[in-house]
Amino acid sequence: MRSLNSKLVMDFISEQGYDSVEKTYVAYTPLEDYMCIAVAESYDNETEENSARLAVEAVLTAFEKKPSLKRLRDYIQYANEQIILHSTRNELKVSLTVLVSDYTRMRYAYCGNTRIYILYENIFTHISKTQTQYHQMIEEDAQVQPDGAQVHNLTEYLGKEKHVRLFLSKTMELTEGSTILFATSNLWGRLSEIEILDAYEYTKTGREFLEILQELLLSLQEEYDQRMGSFTAAFLYIEKTYKEDIQKKKKRKRLFILLAVVVIVILLLVLVVVSCIRALDRNQMREIQKHDQRGRRYIEYENYVKALEEYEQAVALADRMNYKNWQYLEQKRELAEMVTDTEAMLILHQEAEAAFSGGEYEKAGKLYAQIQKEATYQQFLSLAESAEQKQEEIVARMQILQHISLGDMYDATQDYEEALLHYNRALNELTKIIDLALEGDVQAKIFAIRQKQREAIQAEEEAEQAEKEAKQAEEEAKKEEKAAQKAAAADRAVIKINTLLVNANAALEEGRTARARELYQQALSRYNKFSGSTEDADKLFQDLTALGQAITEAEVKAKEAAKEERASQAAQYAIQAKEAARGGDRKTAQTLYEKALAIYQELNIWDEKTEALYDALDELKNETQPNQDNVQNSEQGEAQNEPQE
Repeated sequence: MRSLNSKLVMDFISEQGYDSVEKTYVAYTPLEDYMCIAVAESYDNETEENSARLAVEAVLTAFEKKPSLKRLRDYIQYANEQIILHSTRNELKVSLTVLVSDYTRMRYAYCGNTRIYILYENIFTHISKTQTQYHQMIEEDAQVQPDGAQVHNLTEYLGKEKHVRLFLSKTMELTEGSTILFATSNLWGRLSEIEILDAYEYTKTGREFLEILQELLLSLQEEYDQRMGSFTAAFLYIEKTYKEDIQKKKKRKRLFILLAVVVIVILLLVLVVVSCIRALDRNQMREIQKHDQRGRRYIEYENYVKALEEYEQAVALADRMNYKNWQYLEQKRELAEMVTDTEAMLILHQEAEAAFSGGEYEKAGKLYAQIQKEATYQQFLSLAESAEQKQEEIVARMQILQHISLGDMYDATQDYEEALLHYNRALNELTKIIDLALEGDVQAKIFAIRQKQREAIQAEEEAEQAEKEAKQAEEEAKKEEKAAQKAAAADRAVIKINTLLVNANAALEEGRTARARELYQQALSRYNKFSGSTEDADKLFQDLTALGQAITEAEVKAKEAAKEERASQAAQYAIQAKEAARGGDRKTAQTLYEKALAIYQELNIWDEKTEALYDALDELKNETQPNQDNVQNSEQGEAQNEPQE
């Protein structure tokens, strides 16, 4: 019906030029409600068929199946698929322009360097661009006039890729009395817009216009001796357009608006109900996520008691969630499963800690192995690392206890050398962990064995001396001499040990605790080898014990002083962070808060000051996030307001 009530006049000319086969092609298909015009130009080395014709026919075939102003992209995509499919002997390259009209409006799309001009009353009302180096250079620098050779330097064309990148125009109204000119590159690249207007001004019919354009091209070829290939010029004159029934259109519009209002009201009601349900679910999920975040933070800082409290609350909230509605069902199940698994892991950690404290090392080792596996799976790397360290400590403790047990067994059988060997091995293993009580017990066992050895040696010496008094009177002098030498050696040993003890005490008074510990270890090593009198041994043992306790107390005081200094530094960081936040420097404030929290984590301090730091850091992050969202929304708004080509 539209075609009968409108009049669009179409005409064209095509020349092969010096090409071995025709390189351009134009065709159009008028239907009752739509009309399609396609102009193409090929740039390949194919000599047996015209790939431009293949593209045009593919477009028209796709148009006839589904005519529409909205399917130009599909038409050109189908033509591109056909070009790629026929690229067997040579790679086919085609430039294409397609125009579709419903006899009232029009829309066009192009890929390559074919162009359209819209003329009305001897002026251009619209000129399409091209996907060439020519127009790219013009857009980059309007003052630079590109070389004419750049007209054929395409940036996009059919046959280049599987998915073609094309230009798609907006829908435009057809104006009665206007003319649409379709031109291939050899036409628009050689004739200027002024020459095309001059040719249009002095013609009465579209055929005359096309013939004048042809004569101008041929005259340029003769004048400048330029060999020109194929070209096509197509002419569409809009003599009469289809006039739609305004009243019917208004009725359809009112009906559409009424239906739209009804649909919108229904959708709003549904949306309100759904939004209420979603809001309840979101609030519950948000609360669970808050507890999860806090729990993860406590786990990160190794405060597992607080973390368990947070996850117990999260699991309680998860049990109260509604799993019967379809809103966020998968997310709710995943969230509930996550917090439940984390709570079970923390309970397992609590049991492991109790077993470890109670000396049930085998049970604790199995529990820590399971904790490490679960923590690694749930991405709690600090907890996994802590569990691994606990397992290593358990292995060390079991080895220590095994050596102590063997030492006790050899001690009971009076095999003192083997007993000392195992006790010393236990001391070496104790260097891997910190257990002063156990270390003191082992040292006491070593001292007891040393005492037994000394007593046994002394008794043996007395027995031998009694047996030999009668028979070896002459050797008494030698024995006395040997005893004197032994006593002298013992005295020298006592002097050396006392010297070490004096130096250690002096270093301790000067505050050099590490040097005092080193001298104490040397004195202890010499004492373990001391074989002098019991009185000297007892005196040395008392001095060593007093020195060891003094060094331990000094180390504890040094640690407490360092801890207080670190706590003071954390408080200073918190004050500086607060001042930076007041000054608007949120990044510096966040860094200082994190430093303060790291010190509290190091010192294992979890009180109101720590919670205050967490709250301040969360508040600072919440203030930063909305600003970022506003910036992103602003950028998106600016991008949407940019005019399209």
